Amino acid sequence: MSNKSKLLSKVLSTAEEIGLTDIIPIELSDGGNLIIHLAPYPIVARIVTILSEENADFAYMILDRELRVAHHLQSKGIPVLLPSNHTDARPYDVGGTWMTYWNYLPPVQLHPPTPSEVLGLINRLSVAMMDFADELPVLGVWEKTCRSAVRLRNHSDQRIQTLLKMFVSVDEQMRVEPHWLVPCHGDAHARNLLPSPEGWIWTDFEDVSLMPAYWDLASFVSNLVLFNGFEEPTFSYLLEHFDNSSDLKAFGFAITARILMSTLGNLDFALAGHGDLEFAIRQLELTEDFLGQLDLIIGDRQERIS
Repeated sequence: MSNKSKLLSKVLSTAEEIGLTDIIPIELSDGGNLIIHLAPYPIVARIVTILSEENADFAYMILDRELRVAHHLQSKGIPVLLPSNHTDARPYDVGGTWMTYWNYLPPVQLHPPTPSEVLGLINRLSVAMMDFADELPVLGVWEKTCRSAVRLRNHSDQRIQTLLKMFVSVDEQMRVEPHWLVPCHGDAHARNLLPSPEGWIWTDFEDVSLMPAYWDLASFVSNLVLFNGFEEPTFSYLLEHFDNSSDLKAFGFAITARILMSTLGNLDFALAGHGDLEFAIRQLELTEDFLGQLDLIIGDRQERIS
C-alpha cells in the first residue's frame, strides 16, 4: 500500500468516527495539500501533507488560524469558502497529519471576472483583513521563500543565481520599514478565487500575513502578466488606475517581490519532487527579462502621472 493510500485510509477512518460513512473519496488536487471530496457528502477534506511532515505543531497553528480567518471574512460580507457545517470547525489529527473539512463546491462555469470586478474583490478583501483581530506573522508567506532561497543558493544555474541576488535586495527593502506592512490574504492568486453558484469566492487562507501594500493585487496579477505579457487586461487596468506615483511604485515593488517569490518557491518545490517542474522552469525562463521590463513600464507610468 502506498503512503497516499495509507493516508487516505486514515482520513476515511477519521471521517467515520464523526458519522461520515460509505464515502467515495474523489481526489481533487495533490500539491502541498491533498484535497479529497468525501462523496456523496458536500464536504472536502483538506489534508496538509508536506507542512505536517515538516512541523506538525506549526501546521496545526496555520490551519486553526485559517478557519478563524474564513469565519471573520464571512462576518464582514466577503464571499469565502467556509468550513463544513457538517463537522466541527477544527483541525483533525490523521495519524500525525493535520486535516480540515470545508464545503464542497460543485463544478460551475462562470465568465472570468472582469478587471474592475477583480479590483473590487481584492479591495473588499483587503479592507476586511484589516479588522482581523489575531496577530499575523510578519512577512509570513515571504519567509517560506527565504528558506527556498537558502536551499537554492548553491544551484549551478546562473539564472537562479541572478534571481537570488534580486531576491536579497528585495528582502532587505521589505525589512526596512516593517510598520508599513498590512494584513493580507498572502496568496490571492487567480486559482484561489473559485467559481460557485453564488459567484466568485476566496479560498486558501494558510498564508495570511503582514505584507507590503498591494501584495494581494500583485499576487493576483503577477503570473497573469508574466505569462501573457504587459497587455494583459487586468494588469493594464490596474496600472491605469494608479494616479499617485508613490502608490504606483509600491505596486511595482509588490509585483517584483511576488514574481521572485513565486519563481524561486516553485523551483525549490519542484526540484524537491513536489511540484510542476515544467511550469517552474518556464517561470525561470521569463522572470529576469520581465522584471527589467516592469521597471521601465512602472517608470514610464510614473512620469506620466507626475
